[in-house]
Amino acid sequence: MSGRRDARAPDAHMIGADRAVLPDHVRVDLDSDASAAWLECADVLYGTGEPAMAARVLDAHPGCLLASVRDRVDGRCTAAARGVPRTVEVGRVRDERDHALVVSALYRLLLALRGGPGPVGVPPDARRPSD
Repeated sequence: MSGRRDARAPDAHMIGADRAVLPDHVRVDLDSDASAAWLECADVLYGTGEPAMAARVLDAHPGCLLASVRDRVDGRCTAAARGVPRTVEVGRVRDERDHALVVSALYRLLLALRGGPGPVGVPPDARRPSD
């Protein structure tokens, strides 16, 4: 895998501003030119769109645990998490970089609330091959 290492996390590979392999998750920007393979292995997907899109993204990617969309005009973010029955507005961000940081923090919070990493709420046949 190519990419620079993130000095803050020795095991992280920053593939670009739109894709990152972090110690506890893979995060991909839906607005990027990421391949289908990146989208399918992502734990976290984020991008721009209307609020209802968050749930649709989660439904379309069964291996994803968290999806978030940001309104392009006002920066409002809406998130959907696997196993949670409804979407939640999670605040406003300035740009896609801030959105990436927010979704990573939300993912870590979600794992902490669920008791740690693992495919909680993901059907066994939808897990990534490395799980």
